Amino acid sequence: MEEPHGRHRKKKGRDRGLVSEQEHEVAYLMRTAKVTRQKALEAIREAGPSREKVMAFLQGK
Repeated sequence: MEEPHGRHRKKKGRDRGLVSEQEHEVAYLMRTAKVTRQKALEAIREAGPSREKVMAFLQGK
């Protein structure tokens, strides 16, 4: 089933577990993990696109 703007419902849940280097994603990481922009970008590059792995990286796990 299509949602407004051509989005698919199934894709929405899958994307929530992913993080990218888009500005709003980086800003979210900066706020939630209380880190600098540079540290947030480093975490994404080192840990990959998994939001769970990025947060673990930022928490030093």
